[in-house]
Amino acid sequence: MFHSRLDHALVETGLCLPERGRCLALHPEQALDLAPLKRLDLQFLHRFKPQITALETAGYTWRERPEAPVDLAVVYVPRSKRLARHLVFAASRAAPDGVVLVDGAKSQGIESLIKALKGHETLLGSVSKAHGKLVWFRPETGLPQWQADAFEPIEEGFVTRPGVFSADAIDQASRFLAETLPSDISGNVADFGAGWGYLSRHLLQSPALKKLYCVEADRAALDCLAKNCPDPRVQAEWQDVAQWWAPQKLDAVIMNPPFHIGRAAEPRLGQDFIRAAADNLTPRGRLFLVANRSLPYETTLSTCFKQWQTLAQANGFKILTAERPLARKA
Repeated sequence: MFHSRLDHALVETGLCLPERGRCLALHPEQALDLAPLKRLDLQFLHRFKPQITALETAGYTWRERPEAPVDLAVVYVPRSKRLARHLVFAASRAAPDGVVLVDGAKSQGIESLIKALKGHETLLGSVSKAHGKLVWFRPETGLPQWQADAFEPIEEGFVTRPGVFSADAIDQASRFLAETLPSDISGNVADFGAGWGYLSRHLLQSPALKKLYCVEADRAALDCLAKNCPDPRVQAEWQDVAQWWAPQKLDAVIMNPPFHIGRAAEPRLGQDFIRAAADNLTPRGRLFLVANRSLPYETTLSTCFKQWQTLAQANGFKILTAERPLARKA
C-alpha cells in the first residue's frame, strides 16, 4: 500500500517531501492514500464518483483540473495501462519543476510502467514493499507521447477513451443484452452503469422512449456517451447508481452491472444495482440485466421483485428479467 511504501522510502532512502507547498494526487483510491500528504495544500483528481464522494467526505478537496503548478504530484496507478501512462503525463505537466511519485501494486502493472518510464525519465529512487513499488523523478521530457485523453473511434461509429470499461471494443455481454431486449420498452427508462453508451444508443432507436437516464460513475465514460448518444431524450447522470434516485418512477431499467473491484470479483456491486432498480421502478416497471452465469443475483431478485425469470443464456452469460418491485423492509 502507498502509505507503507512511502514510509519506507522516507526512512530508508533520500526521499524528502516538501514541508509546505501544493500537492496533486491523481486517482487515489482511499483516504488512507492521502493521509501522508495532509500537511500540504492538497487537491486530488479523480473521475469516479463514489471515490470522489468518499474522499470529499473525509475532508479532501476534489478538482476537475489541477490548479496552477504543484510542488509534488502523486500518481496511484490504475489497472488500465494507457490510463496509467496518461496520469503520469498529467502529473509531469502539473509539476514541471517539482517531483512526481508513481505508486502501484504489481498486480496493477506497476513494474511494466516503471520499465517504460525509465526509457524517458531518470528515476531518483525506488522502493519495493507490500506487493508493490514506488518510484519518483523530476520531469525532464514531459512525456508528451503518453498523453491519452482524446476520443478514439472503435466499431460501429462509437468513440471511447482510455480507461473506460470496454474501451477497445463492444462488450459481448452488452451486445447479447441488446440483441435480446424486447421491442416494447417505452416511457421513462434508465441505463444503469451506462458506460460509453452502447446500450443507450440501442434503446434510443425506439420512438416510444420518452426519457433515458444514463447513470454512470465514470465521468470519462459519460463524456464518450455524450458523443455517442446526441439525443435530446438523454439525461446523463454522473452518479453512483446505488445512491441515485430518478425524478419520477421508471418504466424500465436495463443494466450490465460491474462485478469487479480491481481484480477481485465483487457481486455486491450488481446486487446494489438491482436494489436501486427496484427502488426506482413503477409498480409495473421492468428490469433487464445481463451478467456472467456464475454471479449470484437470483436471491437479490427474489428479495426485490415479486417475479423474475431467466430470459436467455449463451456463451457464459445470462439475461435476467424482473417485474413488480417490492417495497424495501424498514
